[in-house]
Amino acid sequence: MKLFVARHGETAYNRQKKFYGSDDVPLDSQGEKQAQMLARKLTDVPLTQLVRSQMRRTEQTLRPVAIQHPAVPVTVYSELNEKGFGNWEGLDADEIQAKDPLNWQKWLNEPLTFTPPTVESFAVFKRRVAAGMARVLANAQPNDQILLVAHLGTLRVMHQLLCSPKTNFWDIHFDAGTYSYYEVIGKSIVLKKLNV
Repeated sequence: MKLFVARHGETAYNRQKKFYGSDDVPLDSQGEKQAQMLARKLTDVPLTQLVRSQMRRTEQTLRPVAIQHPAVPVTVYSELNEKGFGNWEGLDADEIQAKDPLNWQKWLNEPLTFTPPTVESFAVFKRRVAAGMARVLANAQPNDQILLVAHLGTLRVMHQLLCSPKTNFWDIHFDAGTYSYYEVIGKSIVLKKLNV
């Protein structure tokens, strides 16, 4: 089984360096170009399943691929949504620091263990993504070639869960407009290509 993963295309919030996860922000014009680029790269890949989070930005990123593969089913998993940032969503770092300086500094010091009020904890986020990933794998057949479109935080957690638990969360990069793929070999899952 091969699992192809892709990060959704750029949004205005990405460009403006705003925090968001639950805000259902659409792709911007660059993001739409990245979605088309991803589709071109996957034109000749015989995909058997298409999977995405429930957010509009993943639907828009997957759409050109789905048009090229009209017979391939699309499954939506809310467990693959990005980590929610509560009342920090739609704000950039300077705005968060101005409105919530104490919690902002605590979060900067321990971003994976400290949970500001209204923000989804990293532990809950990780368990949620693990549950979604388990559902994807449980529904996969040995010869499947699955494309999963999600979010940077989600894909970082997935990478740690699938094959590299000791990798630093912040060191894992998935570029918009590209795909990476994993291969199931026996009981192990191996990263074969990154940001193609």
